[in-house]
Amino acid sequence: MKNKKKIWIIGTTILIIALLITYDKVYESKHNLVEMLKIQDTVYVVTGEPVEESQVVRKLGEINKKINRYQIPDNNFESNSLNEGTPIYERKNGDKFPKSVLYKREGGFYIATEAVNRSNKGN
Repeated sequence: MKNKKKIWIIGTTILIIALLITYDKVYESKHNLVEMLKIQDTVYVVTGEPVEESQVVRKLGEINKKINRYQIPDNNFESNSLNEGTPIYERKNGDKFPKSVLYKREGGFYIATEAVNRSNKGN
């Protein structure tokens, strides 16, 4: 009787630990999604890297929809981090690889860099 109880306690403990580890991995991967925006059919990663105003070429538009933080933007001028109304600008030489645009936040200009797929498909 004591052995069955020990086995039951050990089994239950292992099950609880396995469930906690699984939950932690799922929670961690969901919360590691980077901040992004989509402009001209390209997804950009919000870097937070400041840049001089001299890099601004022209205004492209404004973020018109802020989506859930855990989503990837599907439509142009959507972001999972920037607020609606955040201005987006073309960057000097921003069409070179990797592409980049600028966004304005709290009076400063910051870089958003093209999200590049690094898969080796076809190689």
